[in-house]
Amino acid sequence: MNIRRFNLGTMLNLLEIDQHRSINAAARARDVSQPSLSRGLQAIEEALGVPLFTRTATGVEPTPYGDTLLHHTRIVQNELERCLQDIEERRKSGRTNLHVGGTPGVIGWLLTPAILGLLRDRDDVNATLTEAMPDDLWVQLQKGTIDLAISTPLKTSGDDAFTSLPLVREPTCMVAGPKHSLAGRHNLGLADLNAHRWVLPTGALDWQRRFEDEFHAVGVPPPTRIFTTNSYLALREVLVQTDSIALLPLGHVEVDLVAGTLRKLAVSHRFADVEYLAYMKRVNARPALVNSFIDRLQNRAGIRPTGYAIKT
Repeated sequence: MNIRRFNLGTMLNLLEIDQHRSINAAARARDVSQPSLSRGLQAIEEALGVPLFTRTATGVEPTPYGDTLLHHTRIVQNELERCLQDIEERRKSGRTNLHVGGTPGVIGWLLTPAILGLLRDRDDVNATLTEAMPDDLWVQLQKGTIDLAISTPLKTSGDDAFTSLPLVREPTCMVAGPKHSLAGRHNLGLADLNAHRWVLPTGALDWQRRFEDEFHAVGVPPPTRIFTTNSYLALREVLVQTDSIALLPLGHVEVDLVAGTLRKLAVSHRFADVEYLAYMKRVNARPALVNSFIDRLQNRAGIRPTGYAIKT
């Protein structure tokens, strides 16, 4: 179907129908006649060859085809609203905005330096950096509240409006508080670890399955005592004050390891690295500023701070 058959007014009508679950109420909200709105709906359904809404005893309900179209229409609406906001901001200040989200593991060593470099080079840019867990980043990316998400692999549900590219692989490490009973011991095996409580980031079920699989692979039962939190401050406090352990990307805990707030446990098992990807809209749908920032990230990816000792 030719995309020119769609127009913004008709798409907004569909959103109103879905919101009110009534064609009459949607027509009143849009200040158009009910017959006109119905004809627009019928024209789209005929062009697509599928029904978008079904009549019920209380009004109308979207069909699975309608749900698909409404999902993408909301994305278009959000992008247009962001466009208008950006234009208004640029009109008032002569500046443009970049909204980036990332997981804690890449905020410090990758995203913050890249944004600072961008601000040094581009005096016309305002930047916003959001730290969040992977699932929340995906929701924000879909809603359009961020332009770019840097995260471990996301469950994108096959949404073809977005794409991703690999940026960097980060080593993982086993960490605990400085007074942990295993601190200072060497060649620890997985069997030495599974009796302790584990601290994991909330919403990281894939991460939890990841280290459970590694325990199973060597014939050791995985830990069952687990505390989860979406706050790194809480995670660090639990590690410091209790005999708990965490498996995290190195970048997540690097500063605390250098400071001695946390200690890296000398585990003989080599856990798999974690991969970080950049998630964004497809090329024909994202701003040039996002593309240039991605280039900047690719140039920085793999560059790690050196010249200091991490306590083990």
